[in-house]
Amino acid sequence: MYSIHQLSKSRQPMFSLEKHLVLFSLSGRDVAAFLQNQTINAFGSEMPQPHYTAICNAKGRILFSLLLWQQADDVYLAVDQSLAEQFEQYIRMRIFRMAVKVTRTTALSPVITETEQDLVKHIRLVTDASEKSVESDQFWALFFRAELPWITQQTSEQFIPQHLSLDQHQLIDYQKGCYPGQEIIARLHFIGRNKKTLALQYMPADTTAKNGEKVTINDNPVQLCSPIINFNGQLCAQIVKNRAEP
Repeated sequence: MYSIHQLSKSRQPMFSLEKHLVLFSLSGRDVAAFLQNQTINAFGSEMPQPHYTAICNAKGRILFSLLLWQQADDVYLAVDQSLAEQFEQYIRMRIFRMAVKVTRTTALSPVITETEQDLVKHIRLVTDASEKSVESDQFWALFFRAELPWITQQTSEQFIPQHLSLDQHQLIDYQKGCYPGQEIIARLHFIGRNKKTLALQYMPADTTAKNGEKVTINDNPVQLCSPIINFNGQLCAQIVKNRAEP
C-alpha cells in the first residue's frame, strides 16, 4: 500500500481529479463498524486501494459510489462532486452516538499519473495538489476502462448493484451482515434472476441523450449510466440494458 508521504514525493506528472471528486475523512474508533453497517462490501487496510464500494437506499438502489483509502486510523472517501453535500448530510444523520467524525478535506488530492491508460485502481491521494486537471472525458474513461459505474446526481437511486454488474467484479458481499438495501440485494442473488447488465455502448453522432436518461437504441430500451464521451475515438456511454435471454 502506498503511503501519502511516498506519493507526495513522486516525480511523475500528476493530474488532479478535484473537479470531479470531493474527499472526506472519517476518524474515530467506530469508523470500521460504521462503514460495515453502510456499504455493500467489506473494507480493510489490507485490501488494494482505492477500494470501490457503494451505499444504497432501503430499496437497494445505489445512492453513492465511493472510493476508499485507509491511512493510519483514518479512512478517506471520495464521492462525486455533484453528491458531496447530500453525502455529508447522509453521514451526519446516521452517525448517531457512534465515535465517528466526518470532515470534508482538501489536505489530500486524488490524482492519476496517466490520462490515457490509468484505471480507477490507479487513483492516488497526494499531499501536493496538481495544477493540471483531468477533463470530463478523461475522468469517465477511468471507469469505462475498468468496466465500473460511477454514480452522480443524475443516476443516484436509479440502479441496484447487480444491474451495474458489480456482482461480476465481486463487489457485493452477501455475507457481511445488514446494510441499507441488503435484503433486496440478497434476495435477487439467492432466489431471483438478474435481468439487467452494464455495457459500453457506441452512440450515434447526433444523439442528445443525457446521463440517467432512458432511451431506445436499436429498438431496445436502455438507460444511460454515464454522460456520452469521446472514448478511443468513438462517442460512447455506459448503459444499463436487458440481458440477452438464454
